[in-house]
Amino acid sequence: MKALVTGAAGFIGMHVARRLLERGDEVTGIDNLNDYYDPRLKEARLETLAPHPGFGFRRVDVADAPVIARLFAERWFERVVHLAAQAGVRYSLTRPDVYVESNLVGFANILEACRRHAVGISSMPAVRASMAPIRACRSRCATKSTTPSASTPRPRRRTS
Repeated sequence: MKALVTGAAGFIGMHVARRLLERGDEVTGIDNLNDYYDPRLKEARLETLAPHPGFGFRRVDVADAPVIARLFAERWFERVVHLAAQAGVRYSLTRPDVYVESNLVGFANILEACRRHAVGISSMPAVRASMAPIRACRSRCATKSTTPSASTPRPRRRTS
C-alpha cells in the first residue's frame, strides 16, 4: 500500500509510519516541522524512519493548498493517515489563528485532495484537536454570556 502520513515527525505519526514501513508499505511522510515542540526532536524521529527504503519525507504545511494539490498530483496514494495538527489547547486560546490555519484549513485541504483523487482516509485524530479550542471557547463563553438562554424567561410583549 502507498500511504501518506501527515504529521509524520510527531510522536504518533512517526510510530504509524514506522509500523506501515515494517509491514512493507511505501510511506510518504509530511510535516511542517514547526517549533511548538523542539524541531530537533522531530528531526530525530524522522532519522529513525530514513533507513527504510519505502520512506520519503517532504517538509510540507497541510495549510498550503497548492503544495498539497501538487503532492497528490505527483504521487498516487491508496490511503491517507491524517495526523497533522497544531498541538496545545491552551495555545489555541492565545493564538486561535494558528489553530484555524493548521487544523481547520489544513484538514480541509487534505479532505479536498482525497476527494479529488479518490483516496480514503484511515485516521483523523487531528479533527479532535481542531475541535478543542472551539469546545474551550464555547464553555468559557457560555459562562460569560449575556444573551438569554432557552430557560431564561423572556419579557412579555404588550398586546394593545
